[in-house]
Amino acid sequence: MRSQTISNRNILLLFFIAGLTSIGCGPERLKPDDLPRREREEVIVSSPAPAADAPATAASPDTSTTPKSDPDSTRDDAFREAAMQGDLQTVKQLATDGTEIDAAGPGGRTALQLAAFDGHLDTVEWLIDQHADVDHRDEFGRTALMYAATGANASTVKALLSAGADLQLVDGDEHFNALMFAAAEGQAEVVELLLEKGADRSAKDIDGETAMDFAKANGHDAVVKLLD
Repeated sequence: MRSQTISNRNILLLFFIAGLTSIGCGPERLKPDDLPRREREEVIVSSPAPAADAPATAASPDTSTTPKSDPDSTRDDAFREAAMQGDLQTVKQLATDGTEIDAAGPGGRTALQLAAFDGHLDTVEWLIDQHADVDHRDEFGRTALMYAATGANASTVKALLSAGADLQLVDGDEHFNALMFAAAEGQAEVVELLLEKGADRSAKDIDGETAMDFAKANGHDAVVKLLD
């Protein structure tokens, strides 16, 4: 076992927005033993708004040299933000306006991955219907299925699997699979579903640890029984 035990998990957060320092999604990676991930106000943090008392400039800026924002980039950002919030109406509208379904943002994440994280089933299903890449891997090699598996998102996991998501894929750093993420978080319903669909309970990460090891270390007895 690693020297930092799975039970000592109270300081690491998962951030999805650009410009933030993130342990989970930064160079140190997100590990099954490093979640809690349910405090949404900490997990998803918006960029700070400009200070209300910021001093006004004395003259108008020289627009000839001021960089112009990319409307496509702005629209894509709004598209992913709407997907993350489960705002399907806005997702549909922005897609109609020309946003690419698989446009990747910070960390290489797509709208499908962001919607899957919090189990926004309607949005996930709509994106799948629009032929979103269900096995798109972000810069850490994680997929929408891996993100969905960390929460109580069995319906979303099922939708992704029905769309052909590969449950045997592992991330690009420590070789964690969806089953390991679910087991570490104590998501028994997701674990059961993944096992029914053929997840390999004997798969090991690069340190030789299995989903069972993560479940035991976090005291998730119901998951341990499923994996036994």
